[in-house]
Amino acid sequence: MKRLLLGDHRENILTTLDMTLKHWGYRVLAAYSQDRLTRLIRDTSPDLLIINADWLADGGDTEIVKTVSQCLDGGASLIVLKNAEGEHALDLPHEPLEVPVDIFALFSAVQNHLEKYPRQNMRLDLKLPGMICRNSKCHLGEILSLSSRGLFMKTGFRLEHREQFRIILPLLGMKQELELTGQVLYCVHPEPKNNYQQGVGVEFIELQSQSRHLLECYIESCFMEELSHHKGRHGWQTHQPGKPADDTVLHLPIPPRGGKTPLSQVN
Repeated sequence: MKRLLLGDHRENILTTLDMTLKHWGYRVLAAYSQDRLTRLIRDTSPDLLIINADWLADGGDTEIVKTVSQCLDGGASLIVLKNAEGEHALDLPHEPLEVPVDIFALFSAVQNHLEKYPRQNMRLDLKLPGMICRNSKCHLGEILSLSSRGLFMKTGFRLEHREQFRIILPLLGMKQELELTGQVLYCVHPEPKNNYQQGVGVEFIELQSQSRHLLECYIESCFMEELSHHKGRHGWQTHQPGKPADDTVLHLPIPPRGGKTPLSQVN
């Protein structure tokens, strides 16, 4: 299991990123102070560092910069958390990530730095009704996995590889419904080793920018709901789908020009 070290004095940022990364299956150690982060870097063998840019900027603590540099020489990677209004001159090789953090950019960055075969699209496991329309008929199915680029759907009938059809997808809690064009990437046929499950992996084709943004809004809302189980421990507010979240850490990408205001924007 990959190990990450987080360093930031802002408790809400550190707590949110800590929960998010652990939810994705990584081992995470967090430090609210530069001294503690320096000790953790020396005492552990992190694969990835995610650190406040202010801690590494010119004129800052030279000891932490030296320690981080040695860690990078040992094979670790560095993501730097930058405020949109701040300018930092950093000599260390790094990938910048602005705060508030685009959750999809965070997922992609972490995957690229840590995984041999990185996934570029954050997927959400769920159970959601969906409808496939083909040959002038519509069939009900169950969506088990969803990303902004595709889905996996359990069906009661067979489809062919590369077959195209329309998908009607209800975004529950957002009072929105999407009608998308999908194409079969792979088929799962019923057999004992998969408990006789039948379904298809589908990629969205000809996806409009506004439809993709609505999908990202829905995925982000459901993801925040999953993390809301930590509310009692960390003081988080439950994020209802389609409603703004009272948080300053995660947010969605800015919608395309001419698009609607994000349904779950975190400023």
